[in-house]
Amino acid sequence: MRSSSTDHTDGRRSCGRLAACAAAAGLLCAAALPGCRSGTPERSTVTTATVPARAGADRFEVDPGATRLWLFLRADGPLARLGHSHVITTQGLRGSVWLAPQTERTACEFELAVAALVVDDPQERARAGGEFASPLDEEARTGTREHMLGATQLDAAHAPLLRLRCRAVTPTAAGALLDMTVTLRGRDAQLQVPLRWRRSANQLQADGEFDFRQTALGIEPYSAGFGALRVADRIHARFRLVAHRQ
Repeated sequence: MRSSSTDHTDGRRSCGRLAACAAAAGLLCAAALPGCRSGTPERSTVTTATVPARAGADRFEVDPGATRLWLFLRADGPLARLGHSHVITTQGLRGSVWLAPQTERTACEFELAVAALVVDDPQERARAGGEFASPLDEEARTGTREHMLGATQLDAAHAPLLRLRCRAVTPTAAGALLDMTVTLRGRDAQLQVPLRWRRSANQLQADGEFDFRQTALGIEPYSAGFGALRVADRIHARFRLVAHRQ
């Protein structure tokens, strides 16, 4: 029979691992671009030409090295102090944007290899500050990532890609509001993402931040002890995108 302290340690590790798994799904919505709007395993071939080029639209290709995504997860419940907050990041987004003169006609598609997800990078945690600032040890970070990519969560072996398709865009005073379809392990979910964007002759940049719920993506947040220790359903997302005209 395990001691109480051992139970607490296991609880912290379980909470951290499943928190990161849930966030990986949310990473899709953080990848949104301007003008964008469980089942069959996905192929690993990246294709960005499935959205037909629109008449008069300019095609921009995502720069994976300059594009960044961040997800911030928090522990919740009466025993939240036993859990960890997490920062998940990636530079692995690939895809294209077809930017039309009429914003409403813009289209885009993106793919993200789940193996590109980074869990609790020490520098990213330090930059986030506050409850995220304290680093997690290598064992905790490695274990969280392995569980996140495992068969019960993202199942990277059989579904190596996360997909985004932007369906519609509504201009706003601050920029735009995107209607997006997120595909995770063959399941589609609809999300709305606000953003700011700017364009030069040969470059497109977009950034934004917003909150969303895991349950909106069909993910049940981790919970233990009848909800005494759980991952908060709400996740905060930030993104910065750079794309170059083709």
